[in-house]
Amino acid sequence: MKHISIRVPWHDNKWNGTICQCPKNNPFCMMLHNISERKDENKEETYAGKDWNSLKQDQLPACVGENGGFMNEKPYKRIFKHVYAFGETPHAKLLPTTIELKPYSFFGIPFRYLSRDYQEELNHKYPNLSDDETAPFPTSWVYGKERQFEILNHFRLNIEAGTSLGVFYCKSGNPIDEDAKLIVGIGEITKVLPVQTYDTTTDYTYPFWDLIFEHGIRTDLKKSKGFLLPYHEYMSLDEDYVKAQTGKSKQEVIDEIKITIPKLGNSQIIFNELSYGCDYVSNHSMLIILNVARKCLESVIKHGLVGGNWKQQILWIDSQIAKVKDMIGPFPAFAEALSAIGVNYAFIIEQDLRNNGYCGVKDNPWEAFDKLMKGELSLPDSVYKSELTHYRILWKNTLSNQRQVLELLSRFEINSEVIKWWFDCPDCYDELLNNPYIISEESLIENYLPVTTEMIDLGVMADPKIQGKWTPKAPSLVESVIDNRRIRSFIISKLVASLCDGDTLISANEIELYIKDCLAADNHQLPYNYLMSNKEFIEEKTVYLNTDDRCALQLKEYKEIDDYLRKIFKGRASKDVKSPVKEDWNTIVKASIDDYNEANERCRNAVADQVKALEMFCSKRLSVLAGPAGTGKTTVVRAFLKSPQIKAEGTLLLAPTGKARVRLGNMSAGIQALTIAQFLTRQGFFDWATMTPYVPEDAEKRKYCGAKNVIIDECSMLTCKDFYVLMKALDLKNINRIILIGDPFQLPPIGPGRPFADLFNYLKDNKDEYLRSAITKLRYVVRTINTEDSDILTLASWFSGEKPAKNSDLIFEQVAKGNLNNDLAVYTWNDENDLKDCLKEAIEKELPEEEGKSLSDKIRKSIGLDDVNKALNDPSKVERFQVLSPVRNPVWGTFQINSYFQEWVGINKNFSIEIAPITISALDKVIQLKNERKKSTSKEECQLSNGQIGFVNYANKREKKSTVVFTGLPNKRFSYYSSKSDEADNTIDLAYAITIHKSQGSDFDTVLVVLPKSGRILSRELIYTALTRARKKLILLIQDNISWLIEYTKPQMSVLAKRNTNLFSTSVREDISNIPYVEGLIHTTLKPGLIVRSKSEVIIANMLYERGIDFEYERMIEDNGRRCIPDFTFEDASGDTILWEHLGMLDNPAYKESWEKKRDFYKSIGYIEGVNLFTTVDHENGSIDSTEIAAIVDKLEDLI
Repeated sequence: MKHISIRVPWHDNKWNGTICQCPKNNPFCMMLHNISERKDENKEETYAGKDWNSLKQDQLPACVGENGGFMNEKPYKRIFKHVYAFGETPHAKLLPTTIELKPYSFFGIPFRYLSRDYQEELNHKYPNLSDDETAPFPTSWVYGKERQFEILNHFRLNIEAGTSLGVFYCKSGNPIDEDAKLIVGIGEITKVLPVQTYDTTTDYTYPFWDLIFEHGIRTDLKKSKGFLLPYHEYMSLDEDYVKAQTGKSKQEVIDEIKITIPKLGNSQIIFNELSYGCDYVSNHSMLIILNVARKCLESVIKHGLVGGNWKQQILWIDSQIAKVKDMIGPFPAFAEALSAIGVNYAFIIEQDLRNNGYCGVKDNPWEAFDKLMKGELSLPDSVYKSELTHYRILWKNTLSNQRQVLELLSRFEINSEVIKWWFDCPDCYDELLNNPYIISEESLIENYLPVTTEMIDLGVMADPKIQGKWTPKAPSLVESVIDNRRIRSFIISKLVASLCDGDTLISANEIELYIKDCLAADNHQLPYNYLMSNKEFIEEKTVYLNTDDRCALQLKEYKEIDDYLRKIFKGRASKDVKSPVKEDWNTIVKASIDDYNEANERCRNAVADQVKALEMFCSKRLSVLAGPAGTGKTTVVRAFLKSPQIKAEGTLLLAPTGKARVRLGNMSAGIQALTIAQFLTRQGFFDWATMTPYVPEDAEKRKYCGAKNVIIDECSMLTCKDFYVLMKALDLKNINRIILIGDPFQLPPIGPGRPFADLFNYLKDNKDEYLRSAITKLRYVVRTINTEDSDILTLASWFSGEKPAKNSDLIFEQVAKGNLNNDLAVYTWNDENDLKDCLKEAIEKELPEEEGKSLSDKIRKSIGLDDVNKALNDPSKVERFQVLSPVRNPVWGTFQINSYFQEWVGINKNFSIEIAPITISALDKVIQLKNERKKSTSKEECQLSNGQIGFVNYANKREKKSTVVFTGLPNKRFSYYSSKSDEADNTIDLAYAITIHKSQGSDFDTVLVVLPKSGRILSRELIYTALTRARKKLILLIQDNISWLIEYTKPQMSVLAKRNTNLFSTSVREDISNIPYVEGLIHTTLKPGLIVRSKSEVIIANMLYERGIDFEYERMIEDNGRRCIPDFTFEDASGDTILWEHLGMLDNPAYKESWEKKRDFYKSIGYIEGVNLFTTVDHENGSIDSTEIAAIVDKLEDLI
């Protein structure tokens, strides 16, 4: 007996058998190809909210075929037409067949079981199935009707009405979680209908692949045998109301009630079970799902935000847990274990033993198998009769400790691959038998078929309801939920999961809170000081790190990575090369700047910065070059590579993305740049199966020892493991210079750590002048050096990790008033209903005017596709204009925006192919989604990189084929083929709009950024990254107005700063809701909740707080029709305002000029220095005189 998973599309009215209330505002359902292919938004808008049973067949929505109405309260009819009913096929005799669906019904198509790719495995498990027939046309599915009938009947017979449960889930297309599959409901299967057949004009028919079931979930929870999670109700709540009721944000409470794969322990087994549209869910997985669901419903009750008898549903869950336990046997992986040791008919043997009464549900199948091997049991008609002799020899020669290990491993719901790995490792037997949780620990650490702690629990914790009399025995037995073997497994699970969030270590307090949450379901507490009391055992797999105020835990691998990188970075940054390069860099740099003006102080300072960088490159073994776009990083690198000595030594150019690789390679003729993945692959340090870098056992033999210099661009995108493997792949003793280039204020890497930002902050303010000299930050925008400041970079400076120029707050006023005449344009939109019109207006106004040209022509020209031949020769033209959005799925996400562009440019469906869930057409702009080596149509193998942009050169619906040309690979065409699978790992997507994350490492002439005012993914770094992608023009589409955007300039909105790291100092938050303090990234003060932008401001704020002087930090004030943001604001005894500005970079001419402008404004509105305007300054090397601050504080005490 099995349970069943059912994929459903997102529905804005809880799948109640009606058309969505706002079909145009539900792009989430379009993630399924059947819906994206058929959905007619305009028609659905006409019938919005109407019951399906009141509509004609041609009025039903596209989601009718994808269980979009599984909560239908009224019956409705659906007409089925066989997809093969064409031409001369036997199916042509089949008639359209009408089925009436009763209330609360759903369809389930077991796609995986009907896929031809799965038939070999299915035959291995069930060799009695009929052979398939050969299809007269290409197909990915089982063709023969007899085999179809057998597979469908076999599938449905394992689902039992009144016993099996249904798990309804959305894939990533949902508004609750952008990236995760989401369980939306769980309910009892109340009826399993027979396999339906088509009406026919002949004496044969074929089966419906759609199996029909009924379920017990009802909207009235008192009558319900199951429940929907109240996602819709939570999303409709007012943010302020949620905060007042719970003290938490709306997103936080939604996170507490949602059921996603990460909440289920990131189990690979459960992930697979919630795939393929409809599949089995094992009893073990169902127990895990039910236990998580129980905790989520407890949160619903605790929040008290929505009505309903949720306590009754918790009682229902408890009753289902009891029922599921009754159905589980003590050795659920018995057949998998036999398969692991080479028994071909393992699954049939188990089935025969059970069907013949030799082994009941709660019996031990190993005993029955042993008797079979000894000839004490008879199975005379078995298909494996001829092989029994071989199996008996195998079993006789299986040692007792091997049998003991097999029996133990079969207690867990794991597959034959995992079992074989442990069985083939006899050195591990003793440890495994004493602590089976190492199965989970090692699978998580090695990222190999992850097994959760909860999956091990079910096999080692005695529970007669599951195991009958075959409960586990010592030494494997776990008698307490706080057994240190179990708790350590939870700790490893937490540490590994946190790597995906960027944390390389976790505070002991946060780990304890996590463990307490895990124990809450069993009503157990974690004993006081548990982590310290069990330190010796836990340290076998982790490292304890102690700081001044807290303890943290780190995986041993990442402690080794941090220690190694710290040693390499410090050691090389503190050493000079043996043969520094001598060049007249001053002359070379001046010659590289267009319209260089010696009389312009900003020109002179820009040259000084670039010369400093070049001298640093030449002398240091490791150097860091930082700066935003447009500050001359390319100029510096190009000049460096022209040096005859550098040319003689050779330079290896590396970048994390394909686009960055192309840009880096263009900096010097004759030097081929590589992506880091390409380089590591060449050296044997990259695993393409898992798409991860690693250090091979023979690393010393594989090290790179070619060029003497290494330049790595876009370093902010590299994880600590990327850097670690990269350094290990270099023969460092033969490398003269390692040059790291990047912008530390961009988005952190996808994965653990923030090594480049940590290195930047360690070097820039280091007390050791020699280490401080290993970094140069370019401060001047070269392209605007003789003109006015860039509005783009002025706005972006507010989202960097540094204090912006003094007069830069004027940008917010200019945006609010629409007074922008430079390289920035801003438009606003209200909600989903007017975004499309606003986007269209911005494109029509901001893209270059061409008289008589249509919107389609304008878009084509903006991306260089008005002349295809030129684009073939120079595909980089397609990157001249780019739209960015934070996310993919919502109305403001890339999926919907790309559909708008396809509508505007006009696509010909005959010159299109479907790669579900999108359709790509000739001349569409597209993006590669994974790193891969791929042969062009001319058979030349090329490297394609994740994020590489191109265009569709050819597409043909009939051939189901397209060819694509990518930037950096002119005149090379790559083939892509049609795919309708919703589970396929697609390698290509539309790219008129891409996510901001995908744009990292790229820049474009003109960029349009869509910014919604809400969303979990928004952060200071995300906005900064988006703003700095434009070379010439930035167009912002901001929801409502810019006021909410100002909040994201604050340090507490930094996602970079929230990461726990241990590279140069231990930066670790106390718990998940706090921000860790790290030098250079976060500046906390004594005033509760106040975080400021600089160390100097910390001193000021702390002194004010200690003196008891009330103040506000960065409060916007308005006067004389203008807005500005002073550092500190006070109110004197009479109610008048006093201001305090701290001046940090007066040695920078641009900063000084900015302050003078702001000071003049202050003067114009009545603020006079020394009276109601006070200033302090940073001195040499950023030092600050605390006596100056104290003197001003004294004056303020007298005034306030």
